[in-house]
Amino acid sequence: MRWHPRSLSQSIAILGLLLSGCREELGPERFETTSVSGIIRLGSRSIGKDWKGWIEFIPVDGTVGKLRSVPIRPDGSFEADRVAVGWNQIGLVNAPIGPDLADKFHPFASPIRRKIPQHRSELAIDLYEEAIKDQKAALQRP
Repeated sequence: MRWHPRSLSQSIAILGLLLSGCREELGPERFETTSVSGIIRLGSRSIGKDWKGWIEFIPVDGTVGKLRSVPIRPDGSFEADRVAVGWNQIGLVNAPIGPDLADKFHPFASPIRRKIPQHRSELAIDLYEEAIKDQKAALQRP
């Protein structure tokens, strides 16, 4: 059997039409993001000079976005861009704060939640205060 150039080009065109009808061309998913900066403290003191950890922002409760992870500086400060606007669960990775607090503030277990506004925002997170709030909330749960 010999292919005729015209029938080959027609076959390719038909195949192209079939394939293009089977896919969606939505492009990349877009969501609103902003910049967030702040500081993490243990009570009234900085987290310490030996800090080599990360802070993670995980969109929750209907907020659309991607997980954002940024390093925390030795003084406890951080700056994150492209954080999803809306509710985020905030967790810590490699936190030199003792095993109990490190487990409590692990990114997927952390009780810290903040509503991130559309415009650049500043956060101050006191880990002792957050642990006390979580303990009080646990006592009120049935």
